[in-house]
Amino acid sequence: MSVVNDLHSVMGWLRETVCPLVSLKQAPDIGEQGEEAYAFKTVHPEVYGMYWPVGNVARQPDLKTPHPGILVQLSEGSEGWSDMRRRYRLRLHLSAWNPGRHGPDVWYPKDSPGPLEPRYVRGPEGEYEDGYGGWQDAWSFLDTLLREVRNATDVGGLSIDRSEPLAFGPYSEQGAILDLYPYWFCWVDLALVAQASPPTWAEDYL
Repeated sequence: MSVVNDLHSVMGWLRETVCPLVSLKQAPDIGEQGEEAYAFKTVHPEVYGMYWPVGNVARQPDLKTPHPGILVQLSEGSEGWSDMRRRYRLRLHLSAWNPGRHGPDVWYPKDSPGPLEPRYVRGPEGEYEDGYGGWQDAWSFLDTLLREVRNATDVGGLSIDRSEPLAFGPYSEQGAILDLYPYWFCWVDLALVAQASPPTWAEDYL
């Protein structure tokens, strides 16, 4: 398999296995202004390879939003001469958008609910308050991803190198966590192993 095919296999696994389990607030399109840009709407994260798309121009028409999303980035790779195993170190970047508390974020107890009625209702759509609690969305997203990786036998057909730890962290610069409000980011490093293609001179013997 080629590097590109392997990365697409990982992206497909994330899209089919992890993203359907996560619903986060959808970031408005670049250029939107006013209160409508902070409307409450949730979507499943999208998956991208190597680079985040910027705005609608660089985005495929069938993709809803760049954020929330997972960016699959190849950090480094190697191939063993003796075992022909290709080893990848991937960094998965996770993003969330959350400018503050929207009314539907809060569940209120319902007055005198019937026996078959829900006991709690969401807050009204119109309420909104700025806040920095959105960091929790990114880390909850990360928790879901880590759980699915731990429980997986492989990631898109690539073996998980369980001798390597699942390192993760926030975006930082010189030890300081970057403030990118209202966007929230974190990352996790994942080590995978695939079978490399044999050298072309070996094809005569196979």
